[in-house]
Amino acid sequence: MKRVIRYSSFVLALGIMFSACYYMSYRSALGKLRRMESRQDMDALFDEQMKLAERMFRNLTGRMEEEKKEEGNIPVQGQATPTPDPLGEEADAVAAGQIAPERVLTTTKIIAETYDSVTGKFSTRETMPDSAMIGMTREELSDYLAQELVNMPDSERDQGLILNELITFSRDRIIVRKTYDSNRIDFLYYVAVKNGEVVVYHNDRITVYEYTGISALSLAEEERLALLSGIRVKTQEELFSLLESYSS
Repeated sequence: MKRVIRYSSFVLALGIMFSACYYMSYRSALGKLRRMESRQDMDALFDEQMKLAERMFRNLTGRMEEEKKEEGNIPVQGQATPTPDPLGEEADAVAAGQIAPERVLTTTKIIAETYDSVTGKFSTRETMPDSAMIGMTREELSDYLAQELVNMPDSERDQGLILNELITFSRDRIIVRKTYDSNRIDFLYYVAVKNGEVVVYHNDRITVYEYTGISALSLAEEERLALLSGIRVKTQEELFSLLESYSS
């Protein structure tokens, strides 16, 4: 009996000892686990603080760079601030204050004046510019008119044209004046053949003075040849005499 009690007591003591050891191991492991969790929390907190500090540093350096750029763009007192040129290279090609010259447009009105310096006769008519004038400047048009005077047709020379000049110039309205000297006119009438009929023109060889109704075929060969070249008649009396000879 005593042996059984002793054995039971030994087993109980052994169980208590193992339980105590297990409890101590559990407490130790639990402490280690808590310390590890605390360390992980600290590491996570440290990482978060480092990331925050890095962001603050980047923001600070970025602001410093912006301030440096702004300081570099501040104009020095007395120095003009450069401004961008919206026209680019085209603006550089035009001198400051230079204005593009006006040119003749297709819509420009041409006022053609004629003046006789002897009789004082004056007339005007409105026309449109011919194709050669389109795009010309004032100087170019003046040269063009001067060249026309040099190379004037016989009809203008016969009327005594002495001047062909530009009076006013703008892209909307141009005045051109032709001045004639009637004392230079060598003849008043020009007799020729048109569609087989003898026709009397003024000395411009364009404006018809009279349709005679005389057939060129009814005239002598010599008279027909003269009419083909055109006959200049100085006075009205000479004209009447010529036409009478054709009718006889």
